[in-house]
Amino acid sequence: MQHPEERSHHATAFEIYLRTGRRPVRDAIERKFNPWHDPDDGRFTFKDQGRYFPDGKSSARSPRAGARRTASPQNAGDAFARETDAARAQRENDPQNPRNHAIYVVRNGDSLTRIAATRKGLTIKDLAWLNRIPSDQRLRVGQRLKLPHQRYLDEGREAKNKFLALAYYMRTHGGRLPPNPANPPSLQSQILDSNWRRESRNGYDYQIDVISRTRRASGLLTFAERPRRSRANQANVPDRAEKDDGGHYVAARFNGPTDSFNHFAQSANFNRGGYRVLEDLWAAELRAGKKVFVDIVPHYEGASKRPDAVAVTWYVNGRRQFKNFPNKATDKKNGKR
Repeated sequence: MQHPEERSHHATAFEIYLRTGRRPVRDAIERKFNPWHDPDDGRFTFKDQGRYFPDGKSSARSPRAGARRTASPQNAGDAFARETDAARAQRENDPQNPRNHAIYVVRNGDSLTRIAATRKGLTIKDLAWLNRIPSDQRLRVGQRLKLPHQRYLDEGREAKNKFLALAYYMRTHGGRLPPNPANPPSLQSQILDSNWRRESRNGYDYQIDVISRTRRASGLLTFAERPRRSRANQANVPDRAEKDDGGHYVAARFNGPTDSFNHFAQSANFNRGGYRVLEDLWAAELRAGKKVFVDIVPHYEGASKRPDAVAVTWYVNGRRQFKNFPNKATDKKNGKR
């Protein structure tokens, strides 16, 4: 009959063998060492998996042919820090990867500020970091610098924006993912396309977003007894181009309010052409005793406060009509009468 202590020793020895691949001698002290490591994150693996580092030395042997390598959770930050510069340069998304930058040869009069300005979104600090030089260092003519490709910068910015958009969506939707997690609604649209406030003036309703842009104007048209205008609001519309007028969503003759939310930067050609023709049509319908309801929806590019188009839906005695107006001076359909 085997002594309990002897059975305990065999069990312990077997456990050590499973963990380390070593056969301990009787009464030996267990060594807390495993020569098998995952090369990606340095964690212990089972025998014949990962890479073998005998006696803790830095040189390693590859696993035997046919040995299965296990995938283990990787701490990206730690793994990145352990890599050498040469290994990092091979990473697809690494700025040190030659595919992601060009070599710029410094010319007379160049500075980091001037060179960084040739790339959208590239800061002086990032350019200095990439080249491992102080951001205030004077450059030498002929000095070779790594200059990121614009494509690489754009892809990085897009990835960052998608991450922020996904995080914001989940935070505002109880942790739920969007219908297409790979292409979530942009952070800008999530913020600007919600939480609108409503203003009502002279029988017209206005919906206004968080950066004070009018997103919708609607109401039943009426004639004003004494049309009123605000020259200040007309002159101070945001993002006004050189040949723009300070236009109205609802004209003064229809008792449109003088508030800033009824004004926008409107192409003079659009304001004095196609939009005025439409307003004259509405006026004729009102004089004929008909009811005219308008629903005006401006469209914006990004965070611009100048609409790039205005979609107008109107109903004459319930009959729907629609026209989309590009806010452009060059659009021939918006020409003067």
